[in-house]
Parts: sequence; C-alpha cells; structure tokens
Amino acid sequence: MAGLDHKAGGQDWPVSASPALRTYQRGVTLICNAAFSVATMLVLVDFCLLGISVVARYLANTPITWADELVALSLTAITVLAAPQVLLDKGHIEVDIVTELAKGRLSFLIRLWSSLAVFLTAMLLIFNGWSLAMFSRMIGLLTEGHLELPLWMLQLLMPLGGFLLLPVVILQFWQAVFACNHPETEAVHEPAVLD
Repeated sequence: MAGLDHKAGGQDWPVSASPALRTYQRGVTLICNAAFSVATMLVLVDFCLLGISVVARYLANTPITWADELVALSLTAITVLAAPQVLLDKGHIEVDIVTELAKGRLSFLIRLWSSLAVFLTAMLLIFNGWSLAMFSRMIGLLTEGHLELPLWMLQLLMPLGGFLLLPVVILQFWQAVFACNHPETEAVHEPAVLD
C-alpha cells in the first residue's frame, strides 16, 4: 500500500497525517501495550496460582484458601488493563454489517457516535468509580473471604479503567475527523497486516 507508514503504532497510517497525530498514536499505543502487558502477566500469575492451588488441594490435601479469591479479584484488573488495547485494535463488539457498509458521512457519524459512547462510559467510570471508592474507604468496607482487603483499593480500578480508555477515545475521534477530511485515506482505520 503506497503512501502508508507501517511503523505508526501497529496500524497502517497515511504518510500525509500530521506529525502530532502520528506521535499521539504512538504514545497511545505505548500506553495500551504497557497496560496489556500487565494484564497478560496477571493472567499468567492467575494460571500459576490456580495450578498450585489444585495441586495443593488434591495431591497434598492442604488447600490454599486465598488463591481462588485472589484470582477472582484480579479478573477486574485484567479486564480494566486489557480494554484499552481491545478498543485500540477495534476488537470491541460492533454490528459489522452496518459499520462495513457505511461510507462517507455515515461512516464518520458512526465513528463519532462510537467515540462519544466510549467517552461517556469512561467518564462514568472515572467519576462514579472515584466516588464509590472514597465512600467505601470512608466506611471501611472490606472484601469478603479470607483476604479481607480494603474494598476501596479494588474499586479504584474503575477510574483507572476510565483514564486508560480516554486517550484511545481521543485518538479514534481524531482519526475519524482526519478520515472525514481525507476520504482517500480510509486505510487509517484498518488494522495493519503483520508481515
């Protein structure tokens, strides 16, 4: 594909795009990759914990009582940390038959609507998540089970998730505006084909 830069954050990117947009995309990609790496590490830790727990329970007859609870609690962190990468890769749920058939202004409006919906969700996570966490901290709520962790620490994952989604939403909005102004560069929104 002529006129595309294949080094711009994992996506085909028009060479005609502004340097600011290209730099911002690289920064967002770096943030998403870092968060996704942490989520991947948590999955591996959970896998090991569950394996050790099963062996301890059924072979050594000494169950690790807190392992299942820790794995269950970490699933929220895994979701929050992986969501921005999924959004960046356009791996979220969409009605493909509608989005693939949409061209021109309709495609632009669908992208704007999508970005607005994710933006509002991110803001909801940030503000409501923060309020909920501070309320839980104020009254001293703890998780149920053997660990009894302060619940507010886990609830802070909600605003973190919102903060991680915001840069991706801004990037996708910027890309939608760029694509609307440069209709010949629709490839900006397609994932790159890996060599």
